[in-house]
Amino acid sequence: MPQTTQTRAIALIRHGDYEQPADVPSALLPYGLTTKGADQARACVALIHAFCRSHQLVVRPVLHCSRQLRAYQTATIIAAGLKDGGAGDIYGGEAGGAAYVVEEFGELAERSVGAMANLTMQAIESIVDADPRYPSLPEGWKSSSDYCLPYQGAESLRQAGTRVAAHICRFWPAIAPRQVQVIVGHGAAIRHAAAKLGILAEADIAGLSMYHARPVFITCDNAGGWHQVGGEWKTRQRAGDEFGE
Repeated sequence: MPQTTQTRAIALIRHGDYEQPADVPSALLPYGLTTKGADQARACVALIHAFCRSHQLVVRPVLHCSRQLRAYQTATIIAAGLKDGGAGDIYGGEAGGAAYVVEEFGELAERSVGAMANLTMQAIESIVDADPRYPSLPEGWKSSSDYCLPYQGAESLRQAGTRVAAHICRFWPAIAPRQVQVIVGHGAAIRHAAAKLGILAEADIAGLSMYHARPVFITCDNAGGWHQVGGEWKTRQRAGDEFGE
């Protein structure tokens, strides 16, 4: 792990598999985890344990997540697993397992499509085609880091990543020595945040995704540089599939 004033880290976690309607942007969909997604969240606990053991760290007792149900459920399952697993006994916290709580943050949400929320891709494109104010959507708009739908409340993938990165930077000083902060959010927004922080190269964004409920661990060095120190990104099987995040 790179040298820091106090060795500490953040676990960036994409929510587990969830009930996503076909051909609908994930964005702010209100649906919860599938059985598979809940199992993925439970399995995530062992990955966090392993990282903490190898670096002699403890999990910070407040887990962060977005306000989407799938992220909240993932974080809640992880928190319960950490407590039930007696994480404190393993690496020096409270005996019998620490009490973990989950706190929601709007800035950790996936990229918003604003007024187009919960519509299918076909519906979104038809609405834009029928709107005299705007040209038809450009090819590849859904996977473009910088394209933003021309409707109220919409944002680009890069804008979503910028706010997630701001959250990470804002809370970094609050992480005590020897702690890991768990953050449960959404793949595309986290990936663009990693690029904003310099963890991923710009050229890598399109070809990578995140595994469901499998953490990528990051830290910040004394000079303010961010680094990946654990976990792995997923190689994207289909280019441009941003709304499966």
